[in-house]
This record gives sequence, structure tokens and C-alpha cells, in this order.
Amino acid sequence: MTPNINYKYSVLREDAMEYLLKNVEKFPKEVPGKISISIFQGWRWVESLEGEIIFADCPSPCITAKDLQERREQTVELWGCLK
Repeated sequence: MTPNINYKYSVLREDAMEYLLKNVEKFPKEVPGKISISIFQGWRWVESLEGEIIFADCPSPCITAKDLQERREQTVELWGCLK
């Protein structure tokens, strides 16, 4: 049985990830008011109840600092293979 996957949200998350890769060096250390204004197509910085800063739009799975770092490492590895 195939799991119920909403591909729309996967595409939106991937767009947000690409935005972060191109425009954000590091996640902020804090978010005044716990939720920022919209940064990219409804995505904003949010401080979770656990105190973790995430990039989120609510319907899509959020992006954590670890997610962004792992993607950067994968991208570097991919470019190394293409040289």
C-alpha cells in the first residue's frame, strides 16, 4: 500500500529549501515574537514550543537547521561527483 503523500506540500517545501540554500547563511538564533513575517511564499521563521527555530508554512513539513545543513552537504557531494 502506498502511503498518503501530498506532493503539493513536498514541492512547496522543496521551493522553500532552495530559497534557503540561495539566501540564508544560518538560521537566526531567535525570533522576536516567536513568529516572523512571511519571508518566502508564506514561509516564515518560527520558534517552536521546544525553543527550536524552524522555517515553516504550517501545511508542509517544516525545515530545521539540521535539514538545511544536510542538504548543503549533499549538494557539495553532488558537485564533487560532477567535476
